Amino acid sequence: MVSVLGVAGALMSFAGRAQAQSADARLAPFDAAAARVSTLEANPHFRRDVLFGAAHNQVSMADRWALIRPLLEHSIEAAEASVAPAPGDLAGALLVGRPISKVTLGASRYSGFTQSETASAWCGASVTVGFNDTGSEIRTILGTGSVSALGYSRSTNKGLAFSYVGAPMATADPSQATMGEPSLVCANSSTFYYASVWSDNARVRSGVAVAKSLDGGKTFGAPTVAIAKNAFAHILDHDWLAIDHANPANLYVVYLDLDFSGSLCGLDDFAQPIPRYAVELIASSNAGSTWSVQPTVIEQVCANAADPNVSLAGPQAAVAPDGEVYVAWEAMGEDGGSLIAREIRVAKSIDSGATFTAPVVVAPVVIIGDGADLQGSVRSGEFPSLAIGVGKTNRGFIYLSWSSAGFTVPDAISTIGSYGFADIMFSQSQSGGASWSTPIRVNNNPEGGSVALSDQFKPAIATDKTGRIGVCFYDRRRDPNNFLIDRYCAASTNGGRSWTNTKITPTNFASLIGQDVLVAPDYMGDYDTLAADSSGLSSGFIDSYSNNAVGNPNVMTNRF
Repeated sequence: MVSVLGVAGALMSFAGRAQAQSADARLAPFDAAAARVSTLEANPHFRRDVLFGAAHNQVSMADRWALIRPLLEHSIEAAEASVAPAPGDLAGALLVGRPISKVTLGASRYSGFTQSETASAWCGASVTVGFNDTGSEIRTILGTGSVSALGYSRSTNKGLAFSYVGAPMATADPSQATMGEPSLVCANSSTFYYASVWSDNARVRSGVAVAKSLDGGKTFGAPTVAIAKNAFAHILDHDWLAIDHANPANLYVVYLDLDFSGSLCGLDDFAQPIPRYAVELIASSNAGSTWSVQPTVIEQVCANAADPNVSLAGPQAAVAPDGEVYVAWEAMGEDGGSLIAREIRVAKSIDSGATFTAPVVVAPVVIIGDGADLQGSVRSGEFPSLAIGVGKTNRGFIYLSWSSAGFTVPDAISTIGSYGFADIMFSQSQSGGASWSTPIRVNNNPEGGSVALSDQFKPAIATDKTGRIGVCFYDRRRDPNNFLIDRYCAASTNGGRSWTNTKITPTNFASLIGQDVLVAPDYMGDYDTLAADSSGLSSGFIDSYSNNAVGNPNVMTNRF
């Protein structure tokens, strides 16, 4: 078994040394990516805290590239000079839908064992769950084609059992990479779509790619690039895929463009580009074969020296039964200096994404943690999760869930001087997004007074054909010290007026960060998803999430 960070000099045979040029060629795209990140970081306006998992991990990897590169080089040379690992060596790292048992770490003891940040789609008997996967990343880096930091598993029996498939969206071009932020939808039990942040280092492009499966997620074809921009000036981040089930050839991808070109926001007094943060959308009317030539800008803001905390984050999209396209995101600004004001916003399109209404404020958000990390140095945010009703009694109703601090206490070492204990919030609109209900708390644990405060974070929301609403989230209520984590799912059968909470995990688990060299040291996934049967044949939900109970992050599912 080849170890990425532990290849001894004795393995460096003459044959291996003869392949050094091949290793250099294989790693050249990563050299270029690290150089571009360094260029972007030289801009004093660059902010890591607004980056999602894929971009956040790439920036972190660029910081350590000088250390990681020679070790990967040695591993590539050793792999070329010896027998390659068997294709199934990494499969044991994924326990989706199976009891926690033996864990195989694969090609490295320092990486390849992190699976987190889930996306799922369910149509009929077919379910596909995608996730960020450092096992796939190592395996494809040591290979000869494109690199993929993604994995996926599939079920053919409505989520009762899953099999790990591997990395989707592979191509023969080693300069290309799909680096994370999975998003999935399905048109029927055979047709699935898988979107990811994409890059082409040889052509200096940053974008989003979408792959299609016609066999229920068993295989995915080569990805189609939906949007691409110059990677020296743009980071395209946090893609989200949506489908119009009434007209399933209509697909939409919303994403965040971190624009350092200066073309819209100009330059500062030191001739540095002022960042533009934009929520943008592209559309396909032919099942993903081609995409919009130009994106639709839903909202864009410019950061500047007077208001450096202005940004947008976490966009999600969904399509209503009558074809309206909704996009939700979090907007961040500054209020009186160091206190950052945040709010959840929504916009709607009635012309297939060509234009959108002005953003509507759903609710203000109170910062959780210190605005970047939660206790235990777990990166988290308040980003919204979006679902739209399809039942007889809630058709077209829009549902949103997000995190907001229920209690805020002074904190001497916090970057903002306080700590916000996160709660899960819910609001709905029965007016096409024009007005929203007063937000209510989904997690029902008592807090305050003599009861210890705790965090509930990263909600995933869905609604099924019966009108039942589900919200699943991470929860620390069972640890008075607010470290150990459970998975809870809440359900409402009365339109979100009240919620029952159910603990999913048999045992709680600790935060797990800073142990995988290929991910950022505060990263434990930025979101998860809750899937309902898009075909309308079954009721209920399939929850996918990351569990650290065995000591490394593994993707698990739960049906409720």
